[in-house]
Amino acid sequence: MLAGTDADTGIDKSLVGGLNTYWENVRNVYLPFESGQLSGSSDVYEHEIPGGQYTNLLFQSRQLGLTDKWPEIKRKYAEANMVLGDIPKVTPSSKVVGDLAQFMVAQNLNQQQVEDQAESLAFPESVVQFLRGEIGIPPGGFPEPLRSKVLESRGIEAVDGRPGATLPDYNFEEAEKLLKEKFGAKFIDDKDVLSHALYPNVFTEWKEFESIYGEVSKLPTDLFLSPMKENDEVEFELNPGTRVIIKLISITPPRDDGQRTVTFEINGERWLMPVTDISVALDANVRRKASGPNEVGSPMPGVIVNLKVKEGDTVTEGEPLATLSAMKMETVIPASASGVVKHVAVNIGDKVDGDDLLVEIE
Repeated sequence: MLAGTDADTGIDKSLVGGLNTYWENVRNVYLPFESGQLSGSSDVYEHEIPGGQYTNLLFQSRQLGLTDKWPEIKRKYAEANMVLGDIPKVTPSSKVVGDLAQFMVAQNLNQQQVEDQAESLAFPESVVQFLRGEIGIPPGGFPEPLRSKVLESRGIEAVDGRPGATLPDYNFEEAEKLLKEKFGAKFIDDKDVLSHALYPNVFTEWKEFESIYGEVSKLPTDLFLSPMKENDEVEFELNPGTRVIIKLISITPPRDDGQRTVTFEINGERWLMPVTDISVALDANVRRKASGPNEVGSPMPGVIVNLKVKEGDTVTEGEPLATLSAMKMETVIPASASGVVKHVAVNIGDKVDGDDLLVEIE
């Protein structure tokens, strides 16, 4: 339509079709990353979830077992936003609202209950950090009395002003030394040190994963995301000029302890490797649910990433007991009562469901 005018782009229309075909094929490569949201949604005017976060939140909800409550999560997002003071929703503040929304759905809480029970609720860590002032001061100020209740009950001091203004200098030399001592000098370079400075928890989790499974960057992305099935065969380049052909022969049924034997071939040479099927091991160990004020349960499904107490310790109500991680969202679990820790029912790395018993206090 613009051809021959002053606004003529000079683009040959016959070449556009090839670009379209190219990007259609590229999208197929990234199908494992699709969220399932394939069209626009008019209810964005109701909940105001930013577009990029919308698909992330949908994926996280599935991982938390809240897929059937997705419409409710969207409603709670709008409610959580008002709880936090109707803040501008950009990274990372939008994540704070999303974390609180999922928490409210998992705990069946409304806005009034969140405000009334703020001293004792196990808020996601991102919410506590926001209220402390770690990502700055929102334009309308912090919501009160919610902020005071959360900080005072946890003995946390608020950050005054811009957080970066009082942030101490980062000691890269010391960090590099500690990382090399922990993971080995040959596995740490300048990029690793910077990654750890920016995302310490994510970096540590990755290194622990790498220590178990080795270097996986050579694996094709689709193979990493979708494991092979029996009789599947794949070929890829391990190093420049070195290609391998891997064929999965068989996987034995699990033993009582969850162990299976995987048989596969690498360039025709047969290998047998014992592996632990975590899902089977977990199915054999059903956890007791928490009941009563002296039993602290998990607020939602996740993985225990930190334990702050042991049996015999004396704790006060609101004191941190453990940290739960679920899809980038960390939640500090507080003591529901003061007393002595009678029993710790979990270990670091354990997967738990909602209401599973974590700590018993007497």
